[in-house]
Amino acid sequence: MGLGLLSLPGTWALWTDAVGIGGTTLTSGTLDLKVDNGDSVTTSTLSMSAMVPGNSSAQVLTLRDAGTAPLDWTVTGGLGGTDAAAYATAGAVKLRLVAGATRSGSGNAATCTGGTVVLASTALTATTSTTLVGTRQGPLASGATSTLCVEITFDAAAPQTLAGLTTTVSLTIAATSDVS
Repeated sequence: MGLGLLSLPGTWALWTDAVGIGGTTLTSGTLDLKVDNGDSVTTSTLSMSAMVPGNSSAQVLTLRDAGTAPLDWTVTGGLGGTDAAAYATAGAVKLRLVAGATRSGSGNAATCTGGTVVLASTALTATTSTTLVGTRQGPLASGATSTLCVEITFDAAAPQTLAGLTTTVSLTIAATSDVS
């Protein structure tokens, strides 16, 4: 007797099941940095008239995250105006930024007191896009505020050649969502 192959007719079944997942909504956050509750700030508090070497001026700015996402911030800036190059060449206008500081003094003798120095006294260049604070500061949470004291000093060693000349200081505080 020989062996034969047995073949059974029929259907083989593979069972499957699937579950759909829906209702997932993604909404991107917004960045909205405000300085003194505005998108741009014009200040006369930092202005100095009849300044002489060694004078300084200071102002406390309030930074606020009016967006929905936390933010970090950096600062660029420099000197502008007709005589910017003369001031920059002499290294005569210095900027100091202090987080959480207060203003003390008045007029051409105001300074930043207390807080954490974010930028030590640095001579400004004649390029208004110079990176001043490149290391991101923060994070500043949505709805939160912090203060930044801006101190400008006319260097005590400023040369006589700057007498009667004028320059402007421009600063830009930029926000980023990269808070890593």
